[in-house]
Amino acid sequence: MQHIRNIGILAHVDAGKTSITEHFLHLAGKIAQPGSVDSGTSQTDFMEVERERGISVKASGASFLYRNTKVNLIDTPGHVDFSAEVARVLPALDAAIVVLSAVEGVQSHTETIWQLLKNNGIPTLFFINKIDRVGADSQRVITEIQKDLTQNIVVLQETTRETTQQSTVTDITETNSLYTNLLESLADKDEEILDDFLEEKPVPYPKFKQHLGTAIKQADLFPVMFGSAKYGLGMEKLLETVIEY
Repeated sequence: MQHIRNIGILAHVDAGKTSITEHFLHLAGKIAQPGSVDSGTSQTDFMEVERERGISVKASGASFLYRNTKVNLIDTPGHVDFSAEVARVLPALDAAIVVLSAVEGVQSHTETIWQLLKNNGIPTLFFINKIDRVGADSQRVITEIQKDLTQNIVVLQETTRETTQQSTVTDITETNSLYTNLLESLADKDEEILDDFLEEKPVPYPKFKQHLGTAIKQADLFPVMFGSAKYGLGMEKLLETVIEY
């Protein structure tokens, strides 16, 4: 049975959300190569002013099939002047990706976007983009998210060699250090996991993922992931995760 997901991509200006949309379309086989905002070849920036200025002015949609899921992707404007356009599309969303730059971090418009999502109870994933850039500091951005947006985050990945084109992203597994931290975060929202945690019972990874998925879908916890849309780093895992949860 085919599933349908309406996903919004929201961000402060120049965080890289349109580039992420391009990679999603490429992964789904809709386009041969990801387009570029700078060169005016992106699929969702089709107005003349958008191509000239390299920014999104109106919300635009793109639909594709990926792993038996029909994704209706909505790319929203990142400039604060077009906040009303962002608010207009929220009722249609099943989930949202909030994109932040690993260099600029949480901006005032990010806070505005978050309040809109929070008020509408929309499950949200934070994607910290541009980890390859000089000045990137994903840990600082995580701290900013916790301080300015929400404490209820779960970091699903680790990064290495930030600020270089050799940046890598490693997913959470049962054996790495993030797993215990994730269990603690989940235990705060899930009584069954809390009981297991207090009784020092092992929590099998499939059970962890199932309960984590429930907390994310209920907008009790908000996952954090990393990558570089410019080089396609983390794009496939990001798409898989937003569809799964």
